[in-house]
Amino acid sequence: MSDNSTSESHRLSLRQLLLADLALLAVAVIWGVNIPVMKVALESGITPYSLNAIRLVVSAIVLLGCAGWEYRSGVRPVAGISRIRIVIYALIVSVAYQYLFLMAVSRTTSANVALIMATVPMWTALGARLFLKEILPAMAWVGLLIAFAGTMIVTVQKQVTPVAEVTVSEVVGSEKTATVTELAPGPIIDELKSRQTDLDAATRFSGNMIALLAALTWASGTVFSRPMLRLISPVQLAACSATIGLPFHVLFAWPTLAVCIPLLQETSLQLCILYSGILSTGLALAMWSYGVKHAGAAQATMFQNLSPIVAIVSAWLWRGESISIAQTIGGAMIISGLVIMRRSRS
Repeated sequence: MSDNSTSESHRLSLRQLLLADLALLAVAVIWGVNIPVMKVALESGITPYSLNAIRLVVSAIVLLGCAGWEYRSGVRPVAGISRIRIVIYALIVSVAYQYLFLMAVSRTTSANVALIMATVPMWTALGARLFLKEILPAMAWVGLLIAFAGTMIVTVQKQVTPVAEVTVSEVVGSEKTATVTELAPGPIIDELKSRQTDLDAATRFSGNMIALLAALTWASGTVFSRPMLRLISPVQLAACSATIGLPFHVLFAWPTLAVCIPLLQETSLQLCILYSGILSTGLALAMWSYGVKHAGAAQATMFQNLSPIVAIVSAWLWRGESISIAQTIGGAMIISGLVIMRRSRS
């Protein structure tokens, strides 16, 4: 009887681990695609603040509906769970992270955001080791480091960005616009090219730094959430977090919200908001919390290394962004690291 009980418990544990892996894999795909989706949405002219507010309204509605169904089914938070900790988690994940993420997307390339966010496993593993006393097997660390090295290979490559438009009036007195490369070479054009290059580089650098801060913020939220997930379901935690964070984003967007609302008539913007709201900042948050609960904070974030691959491929297919040799090599290392880490826990 005892052997049967142990065997059944082992099968249940393996099933939960498999479901957690599948959930985390789906999240990696959803979040990878979401980066070029957000780039497309911002190209419609909507401000980052308004985009955040509108998509998070959709997320809150979806998550509250799921949490309500779960609650009526009998899944309830443990009595005495700290409301203060839930609020702190919401401020980290649903306010600070969401704000930083979209600011990064608006300033740098899809690939840069995705690849910098792929450093999350390293920060999470360190945080989990320091604060949660989680121990990773030696091979898991090897896999994590290989994946991190792959991320760095892709991140440090030189990014090629399109040249911006300038007015020909600055050069020849005409009001026509043209790209820098369409104008005849000369000292003034060379100066315009140099200025534009410096501006693009400065903007990308600030976006990269904001993306790194977003990665650190998300890792902090992941580590912070692990103890709470023993007391509240992933769906209910995500719903609470989205609801608490929503008023902040509406407040940020309020000065530009009225101007941006008419832009919602565009079908492409509607689809971007629905994708991000329902999946990326909606169901994916609950799926992510489920993965963290059953796989551990450090091991769960390893799947996030797949997001850059998905982002780069989807940006290539959808937006025509090129894929370099460095991205290919780094992507192969990321996948290899994920496989090594997954096998280390089997």
